[in-house]
Amino acid sequence: MNFEIIKATIKNAPEMGYIHACSWQKAYHNIIPESIINTFTAEQRTQVFEQALKTRTEEYYLFQVDDLPAGIALLYKSHEDMSASDEGEIYAIYFHPDYWGTPATQLGFQFCIERLKELGYRQIHIWVLEENLRARKFYEKNGFTFDGKTQEIIIGKPLLEIRYSMDVNTAI
Repeated sequence: MNFEIIKATIKNAPEMGYIHACSWQKAYHNIIPESIINTFTAEQRTQVFEQALKTRTEEYYLFQVDDLPAGIALLYKSHEDMSASDEGEIYAIYFHPDYWGTPATQLGFQFCIERLKELGYRQIHIWVLEENLRARKFYEKNGFTFDGKTQEIIIGKPLLEIRYSMDVNTAI
């Protein structure tokens, strides 16, 4: 397996849109209403990534396996109000469902931790839907713990997000 990490540019938006749509459609089936999931198309997500890559300050990455798009990640400083300057966040990490449970997901996630550590963050956060048990188990396996913070979001219905955190000095 050849795993490659690419700092994304606008030219990567179609690959990122495709991965994001495919992952969302499978990961959130029976969590988010189908009427919302059906709007998450590769074309629609490509437009979102094109705009974001032009204007946002977060770092965007594309992960490839054997020259095929496999995953995406967005990371940078914590987006939360009142967060300390040394708190980083994995805003999003998504892999195409064909790569779930493969070494690629582990390599991509470990890259995110290491990159945030390189940027000087001592604490890393990641928000996850409470009902997304697969993702929660993955984060826990990688040394993150639920830190007690929650927030309600609306995606077609009220959903609870919970925050997982890690001190980078304990990163595996």
